Amino acid sequence: MKYLTLALGLGISAAAVLVVPGSGASASMQSSTAVDRPHPVATKYLKQRPAWIPCGDPELRTYCAKVTVPRDWGNQYAGNDLQIAVSKVAPAKGRPSRVVFGNPGGPGGAGLGMAPYLASQAPLAKDFLAVGFDPRGTGSSTDVSCDGSPAYSMDARDRDSANRDLIAEASAMTQAYCKQQSHGLLPYITTGQTVQDMDLIRQLLGFDKLDYVGYSGGTWLGAYYQTYFPQHVGRFVLDSNTDFTKTWLDTFVSQPQAFERRFREDFAPWAAKYDDQLHLGTSPGAVIRTYERLRRALKEQPAVEEFMEASVKITYDQNTLDQMVAGDMYSKLDFQSLAADLAFLRDLSAAQAKGGPRAAQRHVDALPVARQRQLVQRANRTPIGMRMLGAEDDSENATFTAITCNDTPWPQGREYGEQLAARLGPHFPLVGWTMTENPCFYWDRPNLTMPTPTGNGLPTTLMVQSVHDPATNYALAASAHSRYAGSRLVTVTNEGDHGVYGGVNKCADKIVNTFLTTGQAPAKDVSCAGQGIPAPHKVAPGPDDPSGYSGGAPLRRIAGFTKAISGYLH
Repeated sequence: MKYLTLALGLGISAAAVLVVPGSGASASMQSSTAVDRPHPVATKYLKQRPAWIPCGDPELRTYCAKVTVPRDWGNQYAGNDLQIAVSKVAPAKGRPSRVVFGNPGGPGGAGLGMAPYLASQAPLAKDFLAVGFDPRGTGSSTDVSCDGSPAYSMDARDRDSANRDLIAEASAMTQAYCKQQSHGLLPYITTGQTVQDMDLIRQLLGFDKLDYVGYSGGTWLGAYYQTYFPQHVGRFVLDSNTDFTKTWLDTFVSQPQAFERRFREDFAPWAAKYDDQLHLGTSPGAVIRTYERLRRALKEQPAVEEFMEASVKITYDQNTLDQMVAGDMYSKLDFQSLAADLAFLRDLSAAQAKGGPRAAQRHVDALPVARQRQLVQRANRTPIGMRMLGAEDDSENATFTAITCNDTPWPQGREYGEQLAARLGPHFPLVGWTMTENPCFYWDRPNLTMPTPTGNGLPTTLMVQSVHDPATNYALAASAHSRYAGSRLVTVTNEGDHGVYGGVNKCADKIVNTFLTTGQAPAKDVSCAGQGIPAPHKVAPGPDDPSGYSGGAPLRRIAGFTKAISGYLH
């Protein structure tokens, strides 16, 4: 199972960990002299008439089309145009008075499902044209690929020099695979190019201003759209925030502390509280020790098991376990499934240690088919929000890598990443050691400098953030908010879900819906009390909702909508 840790990690400020060089550049990079900026649109792109077709179940009322955009907005007559997949849902009755775009994050997450998702929010259904799109590089749009690039199958905690050499070699080799597979498109997978695609879509839809809901990496995209096209900015909601006023490095450096906090301060106490049902330990410390003992056992002797009458084979090792734990930190609704899986793996590992592989396989074979199916489903599940682990879709991973490595400078070479890992790993072992697993430390960036978002001259921007978000640390939202003029911050206390708007917190939903429908923002920063983590019996483990979009965490629902309406465009 591919393990991509480039996106693991928002939590403490970069300054608190290690001083980041001002430019982050080295001699191996091209000098950044060109300032990316909005460009007037060539007439041929404005004259196109997208062919809208129904996509997905009729009940979703969603239409999809492809929009032609230049590969390089700075050179629109060079040819090699790209196709951007777009979705829309209009009100059931009457003409929409406003348009709201959405992005699920990543960066690089396919976003066609944002249109039906936003349209499913009752306050938006009456007056808004809801729009989603797959950003350039991913999904049904012209895509990029890093197929064949080395996976991080090594144990990042292993500080042996030979293991560190392997990690460095894998990171350094990634760009060559991406270049080979992406047919020259890689340098043009940037946020500066993507926001100009967005604005062309706005013009083709016939709206002077657009409203926006962006989650996670989508907060970065939203802030840059505001920076490039301030005259077309409507009501912008940025949910689960990167620090879009700094670099991608600043965002990722803060992840280890945030994931560790979520695991130790939210999951472990909750599991200990319900030990009579979950059987992972009677104290938070005991729960953590259960995880650490299991990790050591799976590293020493991985478990390779066949599920569902040998139709699926899964290998459980220390990386699989880390991936499972970190991936389930995004939503409290996944806590019970994680607890059940940890207990299963503990028993599986014990059976293997005592009776060998056959005994372990008998343990799997004794499970009901429904439980085997659930384990397979969860093993292959794509995490929500910022890409941290290997996504099922290679193009999403490739787009994530291209944007984060292209947009802003990174220190070059293995030394900086290894220093970060050495400082973060001992304190935040869940993901802190993985800071070395990052192609951006070896990436040859395009000749690009993007303007820094400031918020100056913009309407109010509404930011929403839970205090224990694992993927986008609360410190990032506070940092960006302090430098983003006119922003208001909605803080959800006693909450750690990544992706809030749309069902995590009623108070936050009310504020967001009021802002989107009336333009009225809070006069000052506000807090909403979190609703707590449900008791185990209230979230019974079982297969995900079959439709993929009628329940669960907001970002999981968006992914379900995207799956339901993708595949209709060719």
